[in-house]
Amino acid sequence: MYIENTIIPHIRMKQEQMTATEKRIIEYLLNSGNLDFKTSLKDIATELNVSEALIVKVAKLLGFKGFRELRAILSEQLQQQDIEHFELSQKDTTQDLIDKVFSLSYQTISEGKAIVSPEIMKQAARCFFNARQRDLYAAGGSNTICDDIFHKFLRIGIRCNSYRDIHLMMMSASLLNEQDVVLVVSHSGKTSDLLRATKIAKENGAKIICITHSNISPIAELADFVICTPAPDSPLLGKNASARILQLILVDAFFVSVAKQDIVFSEQNLEKTSLVTEYFRKK
Repeated sequence: MYIENTIIPHIRMKQEQMTATEKRIIEYLLNSGNLDFKTSLKDIATELNVSEALIVKVAKLLGFKGFRELRAILSEQLQQQDIEHFELSQKDTTQDLIDKVFSLSYQTISEGKAIVSPEIMKQAARCFFNARQRDLYAAGGSNTICDDIFHKFLRIGIRCNSYRDIHLMMMSASLLNEQDVVLVVSHSGKTSDLLRATKIAKENGAKIICITHSNISPIAELADFVICTPAPDSPLLGKNASARILQLILVDAFFVSVAKQDIVFSEQNLEKTSLVTEYFRKK
């Protein structure tokens, strides 16, 4: 069963395998105010216009014995998390909006911390540090995460190749081998171009590290190491934007884990890169 505080993010990750109707049931259950200790199976079925049997099926797909166990455990988790009132309102003051954004960010970070695997992080960091060549793959908004990764690692003397063009990505992937590693960032885990380039890299023997929303997403199935970033959906920021916050924090954790592989090397190169850019900060 689930470890404390991991229930909600694990439920979000398991949505990957669900049908559209099953996903709608889960979104309803996770929406603050829709589920408590007294909510009946019949009420949910009526509200969503689905059968009671389908709701029970969803509960079992999520790893619960049935609806009652799901209701008891999930209600308690939702009650512990103060995640109410994320939706926008015409009555919101600027302070209300600030509070909502901070609350959503805190929830995203808290859930991400609860499910991150130190062992996977450690193994991925060792693999990345020891690689002959390191390729960074992303598309759309995730490119900003790769830019951050590229910059961070260059500062400590660990060189990466970051590609935005799919043709260059695939050309590079075709030249990789078992001494190389690809770090791919994809929130959805379904972007076809990234999947194709990552598959080519894997077929050539490269190790794959992926940062994605679910450990059962298509990109995760190709990966040797998966760093999960499940995030709550919200009309405030949407899934992708809130996930970006968690991705950046996990990238920081990954960065220091890699730097730790050889602290002296990292510190020496950090000093070099800091000194050479000092010129630009002079008046």
